[in-house]
Amino acid sequence: TDTSSPLLLSGTASSDIPWAVKVEDKAKYDAIFDSLNPVNGLLSGDKVKPVLLNSKLPVDILGRVWELSDIDRDGMLDRDEFAVAMFLVYCALEKEPVPMSLPAALVPLSKRKPISVPGAMPLIPSSASSKDSHQSLPPVGILAAKTPLTQWVVSPADKIKYDEIFVKTDKDMDGFVSGVEARELFLKTGLPSALLAHIWALCDTKDCGKLSKEQFALAFYLINQKLTKGIDPPQALTPEMIPPSDRSVTLQKSAQGLNSVADFSAIKELDTLNNEIVDLQR
Repeated sequence: TDTSSPLLLSGTASSDIPWAVKVEDKAKYDAIFDSLNPVNGLLSGDKVKPVLLNSKLPVDILGRVWELSDIDRDGMLDRDEFAVAMFLVYCALEKEPVPMSLPAALVPLSKRKPISVPGAMPLIPSSASSKDSHQSLPPVGILAAKTPLTQWVVSPADKIKYDEIFVKTDKDMDGFVSGVEARELFLKTGLPSALLAHIWALCDTKDCGKLSKEQFALAFYLINQKLTKGIDPPQALTPEMIPPSDRSVTLQKSAQGLNSVADFSAIKELDTLNNEIVDLQR
């Protein structure tokens, strides 16, 4: 709400607004980018997360940094997007608040498009409640109106259908479906057990060996995608797949994933613990 901030420039993000990332800082960020072994000039979330976590910033702040810096919404960061992420992290470390939507001055020149609509829809961070997300923000005219990340891939109609199956499967009525309860139902789909195990692991975002109603609905959504459209489940959940109630914790879990890239001892310890937990569950 600080309208005097130089980053909150209204109007379109045109090329005459200089980029907020300084040349000398960009060189520093580029060096970090190259050290993370980008593929085709892009870094996946798995490679960027350890770097973000190393800042020791709260997970919800890091989630917003990721959302703001992945400007083209492809789940990867290119060189310029990575510089935006680093810039925001350093701002946050200097106790500057991370903005709710990307200021015009921070949009890389390579990503700027003329936008005819004044004040495009600001991005709603996944952790914001619907009440907070409707607070008026200064028009920043950067992002064309996109689907807010709060929209879930499971449609309301499908959710009702999957909830009915959930209630029948949850034999002990504890509000969760365990692996034992779901096993027979999953195998009836005819999909390979390795694929079903991968879907289960994706949906069990808290690694607790059981699925909540939303996680169960997501599992059935992924199974149906494979059965009806031949679409394989992803290696990691995309932002719009994450069940709404899990959105604040998923970054934390995926950051403990197996693809740790940099030598951060804390991440490695978490990996070891995570692997041990998975082995125990098996």
